[in-house]
Amino acid sequence: MGRAIREEYFRYFPVGDRERRWGLYVTAVGRLVQAMPGRPHPGHPSPYYYVWEKGRVLPEEYGVHYITQGEGEFESEQAGLQAVTAGDIMVLFPGVWHRYRPANNRAWTYYWVHFGGSYVDSLVSQKFVSPDAPILKVGVKESLLHPYLSMIDCAHTEPPGYAQLMSGCILQLLGTALATADNQAETGSSNDIARQAVLAMEKAVEEAIDMRRLAASFHLSYDRFRHIFRQHVGQPPQRYLRQLRIRRAKELLSGTELSVKEIGAVLQFDDSYHFSRVFKETTGMAPSQWRGKSHRGRGERPPISDQY
Repeated sequence: MGRAIREEYFRYFPVGDRERRWGLYVTAVGRLVQAMPGRPHPGHPSPYYYVWEKGRVLPEEYGVHYITQGEGEFESEQAGLQAVTAGDIMVLFPGVWHRYRPANNRAWTYYWVHFGGSYVDSLVSQKFVSPDAPILKVGVKESLLHPYLSMIDCAHTEPPGYAQLMSGCILQLLGTALATADNQAETGSSNDIARQAVLAMEKAVEEAIDMRRLAASFHLSYDRFRHIFRQHVGQPPQRYLRQLRIRRAKELLSGTELSVKEIGAVLQFDDSYHFSRVFKETTGMAPSQWRGKSHRGRGERPPISDQY
């Protein structure tokens, strides 16, 4: 991977006509352990340093700042104030006012690179990245740290064609970051779908639930919905609903005088035989046996209406 960088480091690069014609060029790269944000730092040219109270605007460049330790806050003109933490990427856009700082004056560590070019402009125009969503949730990953360390190595050693080598690192960084953020978002979205589906089933356990209609409410096919639900809950939605209904049946058997037939109907079973069969498969005893055991455990006599 490139050698580990322990000290703070930064370097700025001149950009000539050759780099601009290449379509993607690095203007600065570094690593920073920062406790007091937005203060002038020796060696940083204007407008790269700034004070928190005023923030800053980069005239022509993009920035990708990857937090690897600590936490803080980020604010921009379009996105407002947001909390950020290790594993987040802050994307800076040319012409967009922004500022960021660590939390409570505690140090954070981040790797950063500034770059420009027509290639990145096209990504923004196609909405792959947007000033409206400047924070990418990617986690702390070796695959994202590697491009930064490679660029820092290039800055140290200046191998032949290092400007083009660094632009290749930018492609790797952007591709990995966007793919990882999309995957994280999809995982978070599917988690939310499964959670909402579980809540819907618990709320409507005594109602008829059409699973295909429930899937459609999340804009999913039933097969896709079933896959997501099973992935996050550990079992298919129909089986989970059946367990909810058996749990509810136990409550009704022990807490009401409804007959087994009536409880089966309340819980949307086809008939009392179907309910009794599923109940016994799940609990190991018939509903009337479970009710009798439950009442005996409380010192009560079971109701005489328990016929089916």
